Amino acid sequence: MILENLRTHERYEVILVGSDKMRLRSSGGPIDRSFAHFELRQRGQPLLEVWTDIEILTLSHHLRRGELPPQRGDCHELDIVILPAGIKSGYPPHDLVRMAVECKNTAFQKHMMRAALGVRRELSYLKTPRPPGPPRPGTRPPTSFSIWPRRDVAADPASVLAVYSTDPTVSEYDKAGQVFGVDFIHEPM
Repeated sequence: MILENLRTHERYEVILVGSDKMRLRSSGGPIDRSFAHFELRQRGQPLLEVWTDIEILTLSHHLRRGELPPQRGDCHELDIVILPAGIKSGYPPHDLVRMAVECKNTAFQKHMMRAALGVRRELSYLKTPRPPGPPRPGTRPPTSFSIWPRRDVAADPASVLAVYSTDPTVSEYDKAGQVFGVDFIHEPM
């Protein structure tokens, strides 16, 4: 569904890379090009890549000038992450994340919202949310997307963070999440 939305709304050509089968990573770690991933291309040029189960270096790691290899608290695993094309390997830093997705196939509970807000904090600083009404140009940092999933976000660097759940209860957290640039989305199975 994410790839389909990027294809239809953002006009990306979606290419499976690294395999002729859907052998995607299923446990967290750094970028490893032996696993399949997707390239998002426009006019034949790879612009972004979509990976599963990648651990990213956090904002707090950056702020304290953390060393490598990272400690446990220095990384957060993201179920799906969109990054600029061409990162060779390793743990991508927080400021390269263009979109992060958490997926929940269980009853959605408040502690999951708190965890998502913690991920948001480790991706970026909060920018002043825009006032109600139509957006004014330049009031929020632009994302890497023109239409879908969103054009701007109250975060710097401007990364999109979405939490998908099969539980319709997730939608009850969306208004509060919007303030901090987190989309809570119900996606039925």
